[in-house]
Amino acid sequence: MSYREQLQRLERNYQRLAEIDQGRRHDMGCENYRDEVYFFFLNCCHLKDWLINDSGFPESKAEVENYINVNQELQLCADICNAHKHLRLDSSRSAENPRVGSQKIDLKLGAGEAAIKIQFTIDTVSGPRDAFELATKCLGLWKAFIAKKGGTI
Repeated sequence: MSYREQLQRLERNYQRLAEIDQGRRHDMGCENYRDEVYFFFLNCCHLKDWLINDSGFPESKAEVENYINVNQELQLCADICNAHKHLRLDSSRSAENPRVGSQKIDLKLGAGEAAIKIQFTIDTVSGPRDAFELATKCLGLWKAFIAKKGGTI
């Protein structure tokens, strides 16, 4: 096992989130779409642990943690994950108190099947952020970090 397994899982999560954001067949309960947002940020945050614990990845725990601490998007990701994991956020990396907020739903009913497009927000102290845009930035940051350190993407 290596960090690449978790990175691939994260990329699959990202593809499902992209489908929800851009439109897909409506074939599951509405709460499942919100779950996909949480799944992405949980898996994104947990990539940190896979990088730290993979003996084939050259960076130390301190270097990985520092990378999170200097990137607001990854700080928000960590806060979303930890708040979800513990029901509330006791210690914040971002000071933004992020949480999955409202959603804009576009439902199209046709002769065949229903299509749905949902754009979620991440509510923060500084105002709402688009969840898919945040996810895109987080994934891009991790890929850039891995590539810079000589890892395989």
